[in-house]
Parts: sequence; structure tokens; C-alpha cells
Amino acid sequence: MGRGLLILVSGLVIIVGLVQQSISNRIIAIPERTVDYHQETDVQNVANSVLEYGMEELNNNQQWTAGLSESDFMGAEATLQVFNFQDFVNNNPNIPADHDIQNWDQWTLLLVSTAETNSTRAVVEAHITQDSFSRYAFFSNDENGVNFTSTDVINGPVHTNGTLNFSGTPTFNGPVSSPNMWNGNANPQFNGPTNFSAQEIPLPTNNQANQLRTQAQNGGLSFNTNINVVFNNDGTVNISRNGNPPTTFNLNNTNGVISSSDTVTVQGTVNGQATVHSSSQVRISGDIRYQNPGQNSSDVLGIVSQGNINVNQNAHRASGTQDLTIHASMMAIGQGNSFQLARFNDGVTRGTLNLLGGIQQDTRGPVGQFTYNWRGRPVLTSGFAKNYTFDTRLGQMNPPFYPRQSTFSVQYIKEKPVEFL
Repeated sequence: MGRGLLILVSGLVIIVGLVQQSISNRIIAIPERTVDYHQETDVQNVANSVLEYGMEELNNNQQWTAGLSESDFMGAEATLQVFNFQDFVNNNPNIPADHDIQNWDQWTLLLVSTAETNSTRAVVEAHITQDSFSRYAFFSNDENGVNFTSTDVINGPVHTNGTLNFSGTPTFNGPVSSPNMWNGNANPQFNGPTNFSAQEIPLPTNNQANQLRTQAQNGGLSFNTNINVVFNNDGTVNISRNGNPPTTFNLNNTNGVISSSDTVTVQGTVNGQATVHSSSQVRISGDIRYQNPGQNSSDVLGIVSQGNINVNQNAHRASGTQDLTIHASMMAIGQGNSFQLARFNDGVTRGTLNLLGGIQQDTRGPVGQFTYNWRGRPVLTSGFAKNYTFDTRLGQMNPPFYPRQSTFSVQYIKEKPVEFL
């Protein structure tokens, strides 16, 4: 019995000793780990601050690639490297091998921020890009007092720098943003995220749009007269100048840009990729369709006008119906310019304007007029009813050289594990 008690007591002494040793080790380890944590946090904060500095510089100057090299930036040695498409093409050895960019292009930048102290190193990288305006289902600088009504269902991103006006129950199935709260006695259905304190997004300037003229002169089709453009379902396009007999061009033999300093009239079936540009105005004279409008199609069209984009009041008659179909992303830039129906208020009711694509415009233009019946439902009194469908492919693909935003959007930010030196 005495021997058993002795063994039990001895065991308890050993256990207590081990527990005390463990507690002592924890007392030592906790401050050590606390020091490590603070060192990690501090150097990571410096790396993120350097990255934020670079993004701010790029928002002020989209051509900035100077980077940063400071021996003492918030207590650490800091560098920022800015890699562009040319660096990628030239296999710059400083580009991190483990970056996550899938598709480089001329609007892609990779920022790599490094902060280093005597004991730690942190690296943060970011993929940023200038988005194409074709990503918007609807964009305007000024809503011009025009309402979204109960008949409107918008499936893609919507932004205005003005104030959205609603009546009835318009439906928005994508993100909606504006610097201003919406207006109207209405019950809009927002099925996506909203931001009514967003920053303004400037439309391209005329100088930016003129880059399409440059592209047309260097691999595209450039003209200085009125032209009539008719797309053919075999991948060719007929272009006539000032009413003269047309010339046929193969889109595959161009960079896709068709531009004129004068009025451009367009219709037809698009088989391929193209952007039609006018320094003056664009007129739509009939249906514009993709040869293959499916989700796996590579057919895409952009229409960019530095004046109005006018739908001819008789455009629907080109196919012998009351309806009109347009497959394209369309942009009207320049103060007061719009996508609109000519003679929208002539009292002639047409059918439905079926749009697959998107509209970006300085000032919102009308395509029809409505009144409300005794049940409070909108009734078309002139012009077209609307059936606008966002082409979701435009989130991943763009018409050739379609104008880009002047600001950058972040595709990803990756914080790499902090190294202890």
C-alpha cells in the first residue's frame, strides 16, 4: 500500500512538473509570437500602402509605369514594380512566375509591391485593367428626365452619372450604380447590388474616340465620305461611298475597325468581329443581326459615334415587320449625343425594338412614348416598345478597339505569406 502511494505521489509530482514547464514555455512563446505577429502585420501594411499609392498614381495618369523605390517607406525598404503587356511579350524575368493573370492584353497591368525590414519581407500583387465600356448594358451621363417603366427589364450592369428616374416597377437583374439616389414614385425591383454614392465614370473624350480613326487607318477600313455599310452573313461587308456601287471587303483581312469622318449608315448580318465608327453620326437603316447569336458565338459588333446614333424611323420596314432587331454594343459620345429613334414622337406606333448588347450614351435618348391606362400600365403611343437584353459575352469579350474606361478596376489582389529573414 505504501509503495503504491509512493508511486502515485511520484507520478503527480512529475505531471505537475510537466504542466509547470509547459506553462513556462507558453509564457515565453506568447510574447515571441506576439512580436512575430506585429512584425508580420507591420510589413504587410507597408506593402499594401505602397500598392495603394501605385493605384492612385495610375488613376491620375493611366500611362504611369515609374513604380517606386524607397529605402525608408514607413520604416521599411519598399519597391513597386509595374508590368505591362510589353513586359509580358518580352518575357521580363522580374514578372513573378506564380501570377494569376490568365489573359494579358494592352490594358492589363500587374503591380508587385514589396516591403522589407531587417527581419521580414512582404509581397502583394494586383492585377488591374481598364474595362471596356461594352461591359455596360446601360450607361449615361445624363438621364434627360426619361423614366425606366414597368416594361423595362435590364439584365446587365447599369450606371449613370446623373439621376435614374423610375415609374412603376422596372426590374434590374444586374448591378446598378450612380452618384445620386434614384427619383420617382415607383417600386423598382433591384435583384443585384446597388450603389447610389458611386463615383462618376467619364465617357471617352473625342480624342480617345479618334483612336478608332487611327486603328482604321492602320489595318482597318478608313473613309472620309458618307458610307453605307451592309454586313453579309459570309463574313464580308459591302461599303458604298456617296451612293456609288459598293465594294466588298473581307472582315478577316482587317483589324475589324470601319471608320468614316462623315455619316455612317449600317445594317446587315455580322459574321465576325467589327467596330463601326463615325466622327459625325451613325444611322441604323435596318436589322443588325449576328450570324450566330448564341453564347458560344464569336460574332460581335461595336458602334461608336461622336454624334447621335439615330434609328431611321422606317428601319423596321427593311425586314417587312413592325419590329427592329439590333445585335451590338453602341456608344454615342460628345455632349448631348444619344441613341434614339428619329421621329420618336410622330404618333406612329411600331413594334418592339429587340436589342442584344448594350447602350452607352452621353444623354439618354428616346425610342418611344408611353401613356398610362386606367390600370396604371404603360401603353405605347409612338415609336418602339423595348426588349433590351444584355449580351453577357461582353463581360469577357469586346468589339475590336472598343473605348475603354479611364480608370482601372481590380481583378485580384494577392497577399503572399510574409517571409522571416
